[in-house]
Amino acid sequence: MAGMKIRPVRAEDVTEVIRVVTSTLAEFGLTFGEGSKTDEELMHLPSSYAGHGGAFWVAVDANHRILGTCGVFPVGLPGDFELRKMYVLPEARGTGAGRLLLDESVTWARVHGGTRLVLDTTERMERAIAFYERHGFVRDDAQIRGSRCSRGYTRTL
Repeated sequence: MAGMKIRPVRAEDVTEVIRVVTSTLAEFGLTFGEGSKTDEELMHLPSSYAGHGGAFWVAVDANHRILGTCGVFPVGLPGDFELRKMYVLPEARGTGAGRLLLDESVTWARVHGGTRLVLDTTERMERAIAFYERHGFVRDDAQIRGSRCSRGYTRTL
C-alpha cells in the first residue's frame, strides 16, 4: 500500500486503536475486554507499554488512517517480549502492513535486549497463524496467557 508507514502510537490514537482491535476480534466472534487482561492497557497508550519496558506502534496509510496495531511487552524470562495486539484491518491484509509491524517489533526487541518473541492467539485466526509460522514462529502452547487464546508461539531473535 503506497504511503504506508509504521510509527509509535500516540495518546490521540487510542480511540482508533481500540476500534481496530474491537472490529478484528468481532470477525472471530470475540469481544474486546473479555478473555484478555491486556485489552484494558490499550486505553492508556502509550504509557501502559512504554512505562513498563515495552513499545506500541500503528501502521498508517498516506492519509494517516490507522490500518494496524502491534506492541511488545516484557514477560517471563529476561529477554522475552510478548508480541501483543497485532491486528490489521481486512482492507490492509496482504499489503505488507503485518510484515512492517513485525519487523519493527523484532528490531525494537533486539535493540532492547530481547532474545525471544512469544505470542498467543486463537486457532480461528488461521491467516495470522500462517503469517507467524512463515516468519519463524513455532508452536509453543506454554505461551498461552489469555483465556480467549488456544495457541502459543515463540520465535528466537
